[in-house]
Amino acid sequence: MADMLAQAKARQCTIAIDELVYDPASRQLSKNAQEIELEPRSIELLEVFLQQTGTPIAAEDIISRVWQSNYISKNVLTNRISTLRAIFKESSPELDATKLLVTYPKKGYYLNATRVTLIDSAADLIAPSKPVQSKIMIHLVYMGLLMIAGFFIYQQSQKLPIIAPVNPLTATTRQDAHITIAVVELVLNRIHVTNSAASPYVTAIKTALLSQLVAYPYINVLNQDDPTYFLSPLNDSEYWPGDGNTLFSDYKLNLRLDKAPTSDQLTARVELVYHSSEKQTYRGEYILSTGSLDQDIQKITDDLIDYFKLPVIASANTEQTHTFINQTLAQQLDADNPSMFQANYLARRLLLDPELKSDQIQTWLNRIDKLFPFPSEETEIWLGLLDFRIGNHKRARERLLKGHFNNQIDNAFIYLVLSNIALKDDKPELFRYYYLKSLVSLSLVVPSKTVFEQLSREKLTSQCLGVWGVLFQDKALTADIHSWAMFANYCDTAAPYLPKASAKRSQ
Repeated sequence: MADMLAQAKARQCTIAIDELVYDPASRQLSKNAQEIELEPRSIELLEVFLQQTGTPIAAEDIISRVWQSNYISKNVLTNRISTLRAIFKESSPELDATKLLVTYPKKGYYLNATRVTLIDSAADLIAPSKPVQSKIMIHLVYMGLLMIAGFFIYQQSQKLPIIAPVNPLTATTRQDAHITIAVVELVLNRIHVTNSAASPYVTAIKTALLSQLVAYPYINVLNQDDPTYFLSPLNDSEYWPGDGNTLFSDYKLNLRLDKAPTSDQLTARVELVYHSSEKQTYRGEYILSTGSLDQDIQKITDDLIDYFKLPVIASANTEQTHTFINQTLAQQLDADNPSMFQANYLARRLLLDPELKSDQIQTWLNRIDKLFPFPSEETEIWLGLLDFRIGNHKRARERLLKGHFNNQIDNAFIYLVLSNIALKDDKPELFRYYYLKSLVSLSLVVPSKTVFEQLSREKLTSQCLGVWGVLFQDKALTADIHSWAMFANYCDTAAPYLPKASAKRSQ
């Protein structure tokens, strides 16, 4: 991350953004000394990008910093982004503005660092040895060589297309050089242990692989859309949370674990199944060292990315998941500088621990807020659910709405929680809105016929949580959801806002 704005202010110089110049002192954007009028919000937006040049910034983070609000529509931001891109396009018609102000799926937006430089004096704009001028010369030379090469290739064959390589940091509009990058939908399904000696490592392997795939922007882990995802523990059972109910996905992933001949290694067989046909499409054999599980599991993630022909994003994996999850709860709560993945794991554990006191949860929430002022989408949802559990309605609503901002996670249980908060706040319209959204989202994991049947007046009145019974047949899950005081009287409180049952006709 480069804070070009701070550097420019410290050196009392200006910033070149392609052929535009931004002066931090006067907060003025110009081209060829001609001022370009920008509204104050657009200037603030540009400065946010200059503060983190080359680093994706989440949409909700941008809105919080520019508009100082969590309730601004995403459309407001996208309109401002479009305005800046239009200005960039106008100044450099031959260049693609989406490669200057880049959209990074699941991560946000950023300014391409290779096209932003500091200008220490006016002479920098005309001196041939300076970055801006040399960049133009290099561009011209490159274009000349490209034309010569193109002519030669054309003479050799008119049938061989030239396909430009895809750079994941610039090809984030999902269509670059006529190559479409489609997001793959994947369900983490089953982990089968064929040797009991491998059992102690199951939780760590599940946690690490889930975390890595959730963090990768071009794979959509559909487990997150299943309501049970936020109500199931990450443990050594054979299934991942939210594995069994998803009706629609591209692939399912299964894993088989065995003990390797050496005492400090495991063998892992990864099987990828095409969901609609149940045919195996990929199989890989791996050796996992018990002392470096996260790094070895990263190899599995990288191979899946390669199999799907998705962009490679460099990742320095330094997690120690197995060590962390085997600590006591007290040790986990006091861990120095936990990663966001560790925070997610611990939040899940705190949410499902009936013995934990509210003040302990609040203390941990305060600490995580300081460590991660801009958490990931999933982390924000976990924190919101913890706030919900301890009765912080307002904060829970803010977090859950923020976590759903980019609509990457469409989880019916989150909408049910929001409907409950609306009930407690005596907001019937919001209750109905989120209650219906929860039913619509349930159609991703419950047959639509079942959802439609629930919408009858009689069903809504007599069993307002009726559809959830299809999912929460596990007694432990049912106990968990109903043990929360916030859900104890849900249907009784909702009754006045639900349609009245029709009177039975006389025979």
